[in-house]
Amino acid sequence: MAEALGLSRNTVSTLLEECRQAGLIKPQAKGYELTTDCFIQPAIKQTDAAIYKELCDFCKAKGVAAPRRNKVALSVLLTKYNAVGIPSTEPISLTYQLNKRCTQLPEKVSIPYFIKVLDMQEQYREVVEKNKQSQEELGGFEF
Repeated sequence: MAEALGLSRNTVSTLLEECRQAGLIKPQAKGYELTTDCFIQPAIKQTDAAIYKELCDFCKAKGVAAPRRNKVALSVLLTKYNAVGIPSTEPISLTYQLNKRCTQLPEKVSIPYFIKVLDMQEQYREVVEKNKQSQEELGGFEF
């Protein structure tokens, strides 16, 4: 299972135990039974905050000021990096990917900068374009 998920065995074991304790799965002879129709990551707001904190911690470790919070850009990062609490040694973690791709940072960074580094520009352009279209449909009214 760990290999199929691209995670270490310890991480999968930890995540399965958390799901079991939360009552989301029940151990069976040859696997697990889902005890609910579906379950999602923690609330988006919590995940959003955790991913932003991970970015800020990464910047702090590199001696650079944290980027300003950008909801649109964060929403793009959340499409790929939405697992909270994954060790930074796992390839699916945001910190792992940033460490791999950012050996040095410029003095000033933004979340769109990290989107470029993580090769997610196309998704970002699509989201920005959809937001522009929504603004135009609402006559430029901002919420």
